[in-house]
This record gives sequence, structure tokens and C-alpha cells, in this order.
Amino acid sequence: MKNKDALNFFANMAKNNPDEKSVKITKISDFTDRDAQFILKYATANSSILDLGSGSGLIVNKIYQHVKRIVAVEAFQEFAKYIVEAPNVEVVTKDISCFESNQEFDIITMFGISQYFNLDEISAIYRRFYKNVKPGGLLIVKNQFGVFDDVLVSGYSEELKTNYYSHYRHLPKEMETIKAAGFVSVESVDIYPPECNRWKNTHFYAIVAYKKA
Repeated sequence: MKNKDALNFFANMAKNNPDEKSVKITKISDFTDRDAQFILKYATANSSILDLGSGSGLIVNKIYQHVKRIVAVEAFQEFAKYIVEAPNVEVVTKDISCFESNQEFDIITMFGISQYFNLDEISAIYRRFYKNVKPGGLLIVKNQFGVFDDVLVSGYSEELKTNYYSHYRHLPKEMETIKAAGFVSVESVDIYPPECNRWKNTHFYAIVAYKKA
């Protein structure tokens, strides 16, 4: 599986007049209220945030009034058009694999996107964006992760009626990958109540990792 496979899935979705919640794949999995509250535990009114893979802004639109600045990076304009227009929100319509910035941020958030990259790809992304975290700042990655081992979904999905690609890596593996990129104090948080986890072999966690001050 490569990221281009997952991007093709979202490109096809983007062509079909998506609504604000289309990016959630199954709309019953919209837990962005919880996501927003989780991020705000670590943010202040002076925080700058780089949100990678912002989708339709379901999280950004809930937190922008509580922080100083957000740069929201989303590959597809069809989704990005739903992101709030505000003086402290900058929307960059670009694939995060191609996005580069020399700016530093207090927090980088990656919510529900790491599964769409294979191990080599996500390792490169963590290493590349390490430089964009201020000393003492943090990276928050929320995703489904494999409970017992990696879980790879590659091919036709009966539920979605289309090809779908995701690599739900084993949680300890993802944490070690983030450490290898240079982050320290890497911790996992069981972010949702049990009923939000549909499958026995994957589970939602947030990984919080700091850059040494």
C-alpha cells in the first residue's frame, strides 16, 4: 500500500460533491467534538497550530477561536472549502507529502491520516515535520492502530463499495517511529470511550510526543 492509493480514494470522493462530513468515511465515526476538546487540553490562546490533513475542517472549525493561529493543510479544495474563513486561519491546498514550511509551531496535529501512509512514508513525514515544531512543542497523532499487530486494508471494501486502503500499524511500532524522528516523552492516550471502537483488531489512540526544549 502507498499513499497514492489512498489519495485516489479521496480524489474520487472529491469529484462527487462531498459534504462536510464525507471525509469521515462512515459518518457515525465523527468524533471531532472529542478531538477538539483533546487538542485544547494542550493549547492556549497563544498557541500556533499546524494541522496536517485538515479535510473539511471539522476540527479546525471547532478550535480556531481558542488559539492564536492555525495553518490548515488539505490536498483537496472540494473539502477545504468547508474550512472556516477567519483572520487567524490560513488554508493551504496541498498534499502534505509535498508541503514544506520554514515556520515553527507550538503544536502539529495529524488526526485520522497516518493510516493512509505506509511505514516508510509516515517515517519520512514525522522526520520532515520535526523541524516545524518549536522546542518544547508537541506533535499529536490520533488514529486507529493495530491492537495485536499491524492491520492492512488493501482492496475492495464491501461496506464502502469501492477500493479502500489503510495501514493501521501496531501502536508500539508507531510510537517507536515517532521517537526515531527525534521526539521525546512519547505517550499514548486512550482517547475515546470503548463504544467508539468498532473493531476488535484496531483501536483509537492519540499519541502525544514532545520536542526537547
